[in-house]
Amino acid sequence: MAVAKTSGAAPAAPVDKDAENRKAIVKAIRGPVTERVVKLIPALAGYGNPYQSVVSNHDLLYACIQLFRKERGEFQDLVVGPDGQPVLEDDKPLLCNRTVDQIIGMVVRSGCKAYAEQRWAPEADLSAAPVAMKPEAKGLLDKLREMVKGKWSEAEQPKAAPSQAEMFYKAINEHLSFDWQVPLIPYFAELPLKLLIELGGGCTQLRNPEAIAQLADIGRHNMEQARKILSDGVMREMLDIQPLAAKGVAFLGKETYDFLHSAVYEKMGENFWEMCTDCSRLEAIEEQNAKDLEQLASHLHIIGPETINGIVKFMQFNLIPVFLNVASEKLGEEKFAEIFGIPGNKKLVKMFCEKTHSYKLDVDDPVSDLTNRLPDLFNAYLRSPADFEKGL
Repeated sequence: MAVAKTSGAAPAAPVDKDAENRKAIVKAIRGPVTERVVKLIPALAGYGNPYQSVVSNHDLLYACIQLFRKERGEFQDLVVGPDGQPVLEDDKPLLCNRTVDQIIGMVVRSGCKAYAEQRWAPEADLSAAPVAMKPEAKGLLDKLREMVKGKWSEAEQPKAAPSQAEMFYKAINEHLSFDWQVPLIPYFAELPLKLLIELGGGCTQLRNPEAIAQLADIGRHNMEQARKILSDGVMREMLDIQPLAAKGVAFLGKETYDFLHSAVYEKMGENFWEMCTDCSRLEAIEEQNAKDLEQLASHLHIIGPETINGIVKFMQFNLIPVFLNVASEKLGEEKFAEIFGIPGNKKLVKMFCEKTHSYKLDVDDPVSDLTNRLPDLFNAYLRSPADFEKGL
């Protein structure tokens, strides 16, 4: 068998297709995509570098992403698949082998990095931000800084040093994928690095500034108490699903937490952690037995203490799921939470529970009887809420 002669030249380096695709995406965003955005927002033409101006301003960046979604047709020739045909689904691969969702994630991370570099630049002056925030947003950001300063050790506070930007970005970048996270970047930046690292994917559960402020308000003590109560695996689960539950776990203590977990976790799944976000709810739950809690489990992450106490007081345990299921179905999620959630409507909760208790149910099949009769009760409320509350 003949052997080919070698030329002595070094073999060509393998082509990194993923790197090439990434470069193509960045080039397209900085070039034709930015040009289309400027066409739609002529005022951007006044900036020397429109792309950099947008990516460095989280409010403007978020607005431009929404503009892309709203005016998709203006960009459609750039959003094509391997066959050259337009791609309309955000989760379908494009010619660059990435989806629109993935590309938006890249843009979100670029915006975060730009914000961090600006936020912790040596000459940064936080009292003179280049873009004015809305008064309510600025007030909440100031409040968040005070919460962090008061409840977390000074050693964990962000320091105004260039390396802080890199550390912040490293802690959060893997968890930034969604456009709704862009307006939250300044709030994430005020959380201690140690907490951000601890949160991991839990960052994606904090969908508004108020939730981030609540997390800062929890304090290091509650987080450490939760870690003592939970195993490492369960602690990680809680942080990934609902980090605000740490306060509730610390409030419960190990013995009560173990009882509650064994009583309802299998029925609730991930909703168990949402249940633990409010201590007033947990205080009411502590007073109940496992049998009643099992019947309440499907809605324990929504209902408040008045509802828990009222239902257990007025209803037989086997009728509890009927009441909750019919109520949520007839009222809808929003109205159900408004009446039976936190803080809820104490008067209406009492009325609904008392009226349900007053029914003379078929002793042979009370479940079916109540299932058939309850819709009329909630329909009466929906027809005229004001008259219902007056007892008319």
